[in-house]
Amino acid sequence: MFDRLLAIIAPHHCSGCGKIGQILCQKCKNYITNRPYAACVVCHAPSGVANLCSRHRLPYRNAWCVAERTDTVQKLIDQLKFERKRATYSVLAELLDERLPELPRDTHIVPIPTAPRNIRRRGYDHMLLIARALARCRNMPVTPLLVRRNNVTQHFAPDAKARRQQAKEFFALSRRFVVDPKANYLLIDDIFTSGATLGEAAKLLRQAGAKQIDIAIIARQRDKTPQ
Repeated sequence: MFDRLLAIIAPHHCSGCGKIGQILCQKCKNYITNRPYAACVVCHAPSGVANLCSRHRLPYRNAWCVAERTDTVQKLIDQLKFERKRATYSVLAELLDERLPELPRDTHIVPIPTAPRNIRRRGYDHMLLIARALARCRNMPVTPLLVRRNNVTQHFAPDAKARRQQAKEFFALSRRFVVDPKANYLLIDDIFTSGATLGEAAKLLRQAGAKQIDIAIIARQRDKTPQ
């Protein structure tokens, strides 16, 4: 409701074309959704419907990615994370919803938890907002199985090895929820770089008994060397 009222007082401009009215106009949204990311998120090799090739042994089964982290998609993510443009979360959730196939009815949406320091700085957990909006689109529960153990972020990690080492200390299981071995879990995050964060999160869920884990990402970070 607050976001709608604010849009009346200070109308949004499309993050793609700049047209006044919406954060992302339908034309620019279609441009993104009609050109989904079409490679393996791990190694950039061509992939099928999901964004994983058969060369990797991972703690999750499938991966879906909306787009590369460039242009309009990058702008949308940055607005939500660094410019406190809170209303952007619903647009990013819609892009994820468009990218995802039909999922099992017993799917639980599990957001990658944001570092507490960043939540305090922004005033919200951006991934929890996206997860809740996606859950409304899909009529599925949000189950925050993971909590952050520290405030470390990977913005300044020098390489993939450092990212993997950092990620090992990121998460713990929440005491509020119990993993159901028969359920399907969809881990969601905003950016995939080396895959360390999602990999460690999925491993922790597997150790707790989860057997069916998929991941969904809004953007694949561009890099020069496949990791």
